Amino acid sequence: MVKITKIEIKNFKAFRGPDIINLNENRQKGQNLLLYGENGSGKTSLYKALELFLESSENDSIEFIDHKNFSAIDDGNDGYVRLHFTPAPNLQKTTYKWSDSKDALDDTKVQPIREASKAKGFLDYKALLDTHYLHYKDDTVDVFDLMISTLLKNVINDISVPSRSFAEEWQDLSELLFPEQGEEEVEIPQQQFADFNTGIENILTRLKADANKILPKFGYENTVVELDLEYHEPKLNNDTNKYESPQILLTVSFLGSIRPKHHQFLNEAKLSAIALSIFFAGLQLQPPSDLKILVIDDALIGLDISHRLPLLDILDERDFAKYQIILMTYDRTFYEIVKKRKSGDTKWKAAELRCGKVDGYDIPVYVEDKTYLERAREYLDVNDYKACAVYVRTAYEATIKGYCEKNNIEVKYRENINELNSNDFWTLIRDRKVPDSKGNNKTKRLIKLALVKKIELARKFTLNPLSHANIVNIPRKELEDAIEAAEWLEDALA
Repeated sequence: MVKITKIEIKNFKAFRGPDIINLNENRQKGQNLLLYGENGSGKTSLYKALELFLESSENDSIEFIDHKNFSAIDDGNDGYVRLHFTPAPNLQKTTYKWSDSKDALDDTKVQPIREASKAKGFLDYKALLDTHYLHYKDDTVDVFDLMISTLLKNVINDISVPSRSFAEEWQDLSELLFPEQGEEEVEIPQQQFADFNTGIENILTRLKADANKILPKFGYENTVVELDLEYHEPKLNNDTNKYESPQILLTVSFLGSIRPKHHQFLNEAKLSAIALSIFFAGLQLQPPSDLKILVIDDALIGLDISHRLPLLDILDERDFAKYQIILMTYDRTFYEIVKKRKSGDTKWKAAELRCGKVDGYDIPVYVEDKTYLERAREYLDVNDYKACAVYVRTAYEATIKGYCEKNNIEVKYRENINELNSNDFWTLIRDRKVPDSKGNNKTKRLIKLALVKKIELARKFTLNPLSHANIVNIPRKELEDAIEAAEWLEDALA
């Protein structure tokens, strides 16, 4: 499989740059990316950079200049989106660029990138609205246009001869079925018409079966929610002698019975779960490609945390394991939870987009995620001792809390969880005994006494004083020792 190892962006939409996103760390060739960014930080610009890079391979009308940062247009600077790939037999090189320079106009127009464009999955919250919100005032939800223009656009109709995509077939048929006013009517090729209708019926049967397997995974195992996709082919109206538009009606059964106007009845979480299930099922129907990219941008805003987390389990399944995933969110809590769950998985990396300013303009600033102790060392290097102490203390607390959670250690009950303090966790770990690895039925201290003393000295005389509004004189050496103690503690509890 081919993976993206690096993304470079310069003067594209909100990006000025050049900005570099490295996805080739820890010996992992092409990592998945978890990206946090507030609204307006540039997530959508990154989303469009990747989407349009791929689509430019098969659509000559997509030109970089139409999306170039306006300030770069004014000052004449060049711009580009450059992707680096893992080596592959069907790729002549490992770097391809989409830009406004004349020598690179056709750089993306190669078969592997065309295949990746057809197989890609790009999903944002606006795409989900097509399955419910945009039909809110209607009695039914017709998703024919959504299917033909998005989910089934590149899916091949195996019934037709020669095999073509549903979008290509419908383009030809619709011109015959619905001629423009003044155009001469042409006889409808009945075999082509029948093959299209049969192909749609067959593919919808597969899609809804897969969607109904995915839907319960969003937390509805014990609630019977099932969707159906019913195709109504174009019919000739004898009164007008014109064909009526085709429909694909989305209906939902809830607790065993079809719920009319389900999009006006079900809550946002269920509607979002239904939409996501349809999109993920559709993704599995796409044509083959060595490069499979799935980008999700704030598509989970209709789900609370408990219903968002199952998405991670779905993405870990075999059907999506071949995709390189970029998961973007504006929700800091969700970001931190996912980051924690993926902390030991080198296939994932975490980063942030922040909003900076250049010449009065907002620009995205890409920031690699760093550990608390890495940030502590950065602040120590610039002599900001108070900030350094806060990050060391945070690292220490995260380590002991993480160990207690991982090992199911019971912590003192407090009615208000916010009243739990680090000492509630530390005392349990400080005196904890574990089996001796020598297999002699003896126990030993989890943490050696020397490290216990080092931690408690750092807490009492360095971290606590600097974390409060006190005027204190703490030597640099004490902060260095505190960082070292926190590192040793991480190793001891790993």
